[in-house]
Amino acid sequence: GTDISARFTSRLSRRGTMPPTSALASDACLAALAARRAPRGRVPSRSRIPRAGTNNASGDVGEDDIRNDTMPANARREPRKAVRLARRAMLAAPPALVAGAAVRSADAAAPGEWGYADFETGPLRWGEVLDASGARAFPDCGCAACAQSPIDISLSRANKGAFAEGSLADVAVPAKGAVTVAVAQKHGTPNYALVQGVNKTRDVAVGGLDASGGVALDGVPYAFSSLHFHTPAENTLDGAANAMEMHLVHFSSDGSGAIAVLGVLFRYADEENPADKTVERLLADVAADGGKRRVKIEPGALWDGASGYFRWQGSLTTPPCTGGVSWVLQKEVRTVSRAAVKRFRLHLGDGAFPGNARPTQPLNGRAVRAFEPKSA
Repeated sequence: GTDISARFTSRLSRRGTMPPTSALASDACLAALAARRAPRGRVPSRSRIPRAGTNNASGDVGEDDIRNDTMPANARREPRKAVRLARRAMLAAPPALVAGAAVRSADAAAPGEWGYADFETGPLRWGEVLDASGARAFPDCGCAACAQSPIDISLSRANKGAFAEGSLADVAVPAKGAVTVAVAQKHGTPNYALVQGVNKTRDVAVGGLDASGGVALDGVPYAFSSLHFHTPAENTLDGAANAMEMHLVHFSSDGSGAIAVLGVLFRYADEENPADKTVERLLADVAADGGKRRVKIEPGALWDGASGYFRWQGSLTTPPCTGGVSWVLQKEVRTVSRAAVKRFRLHLGDGAFPGNARPTQPLNGRAVRAFEPKSA
């Protein structure tokens, strides 16, 4: 069989984590990876194909599938010996060296780096990403008991199936005319930030909003700051995800730093329901960067004031996954062209994780309030 230590060493070399000058450092890297790949007391699995007698219904064994009862004794002892040697090297190496090797093997990216395409730094591992000091950079992202976003909204459970009276126009304040947003890349996706001459908090009157509009929740005004897109949609309805979701990010005008997000869902357009023209313009050049491309929009045209909406408390859906975010999600689903979504997906690129949508998070006892306009 193939020597497991050679395979581990080759993998470390490909990742660029093999220190070039020290044999001890090499052994420490091997030890860190071996310990990570092989739980104590077990031999690493030699096949990713289902074993016969477990969940391989046909009972056939593929060419890469190795049964325990047919594996030669030497082949079984080989990986065990390699793991024992790796553990001895780890015990003999200085603690700082072993720790550094473990960090490199667990996260080959730059400290604090996160994204979607790479499994090691993708949404399922955001809570494990380490900073330069070796501490967890985004602990909130890995908090299973916290109030995180996005969520799945059960229409039958929101307000116990009864919608309260209200429309989006009750909480969303349209801009007084067009505003300009500049496009720049953030972790591989386009972000559209409001362009302004001075700090927004200086432009906001006490208790009010400036000309760029925003949202007002429980008497607190939140001024529009930026917007971005996710595909597929992050917040789901009864377990189903739409084609895309837009997030309009707002900051409280009182300077507290509180955040409110207005979400709008999009399904694919058709002949009877053409694509939203403003969204099509925003997604026309998703690769633009550096703020050079600027687009004039009317934020109020991106949502429907006559629609119902949902409200809940959650978090940012990207690192650092900050909590205490007030969420508003428009109930009515708007439309986007398939071409625009395809262009956005191609820009994101292929990877271990599809699109740029974080999986839904548990409600953990949170209430989702549902509002519906008064019937005519």
